[in-house]
Parts: sequence; C-alpha cells; structure tokens
Amino acid sequence: MNKALSTRPLTPSDAEVISAMLTKQSECYIQYFRPFDFGLASIRELLMKAQNDIFMGIFWGENLAGFFFLRGWDEGYDIPAYGVVIDQEFRGIGLGSLTLNAAKTLCKLRHVPRVMLKVHPNNLAARHLYEAAGFIQSGSDPKNDNLIYHFDLA
Repeated sequence: MNKALSTRPLTPSDAEVISAMLTKQSECYIQYFRPFDFGLASIRELLMKAQNDIFMGIFWGENLAGFFFLRGWDEGYDIPAYGVVIDQEFRGIGLGSLTLNAAKTLCKLRHVPRVMLKVHPNNLAARHLYEAAGFIQSGSDPKNDNLIYHFDLA
C-alpha cells in the first residue's frame, strides 16, 4: 500500500475532483455544508478568484478525502471564516480535527487573532468537534439561524 496522507493548496485545476467529491456525498450527510454551489464552473471560478483566501485539500494517495478553507479576506474581512467537508468515506478518523489545527496554524502564521465559523444547530457532530477544539458560541446568523463560533488565537 503506497498511499500517503498529504495536504496542499487547491487550485482551479482541482475543481473537477472537488465537484465530484461534493456531489457524490449522500444528501443526508452533506445537507449542512452549502457555502457555495457545487458545480464545476462555480468551484473553478471560486478558486481562480482566491487571492488571500485559503483552500486546502486533504488527500489519501490520489483521493480527495476532504478540504477546508479560510475565507473572507478577499472580501475585506479581518477575521476569516473556516469551513470544512470530509468525504463520507473518510469521516470519523480525525481529519476534521487535523483541518482545525491546520487552520489555526495558518491563522497564527498570518497573525490573525481570531477565526470564525458557522454551523447549523442540528449538526451535532460538527458542533461537538468545534466545541472540543475550544470554539465558543458567540451568536447566531439571523439570515439562516446558523450558530456562530469564534476561536481566539491570541
């Protein structure tokens, strides 16, 4: 078995594999992850426009096991929004925690004092992960009732 776990920045050339990974997930599993359209063109455009925002892929061998992002810098926000999705096939083995630690490290490298995320109130597995990682609920989004969490890096 010559598989290795790796992470790397995602580029527009990864749009096809990202779209395929997102669209193959069961609706029940992916229902709370809707930060952007899953279509190939939409994902390619998102990655092409990224200047300061970060999109990182997690690979097991050649397979995209998941990805995470820190977004908002390109829109002028000082505090980035973290988002993650792990392929259903790879859930429950610690990749979500790995992405949280990587996101915190990337923010520290950029001297960002805080990271924010939003999560659906019914997404109990994600809420448990975020709370165990030290994120504190700080409000809710009036547009969709998602809970807002922050983690202070200072």
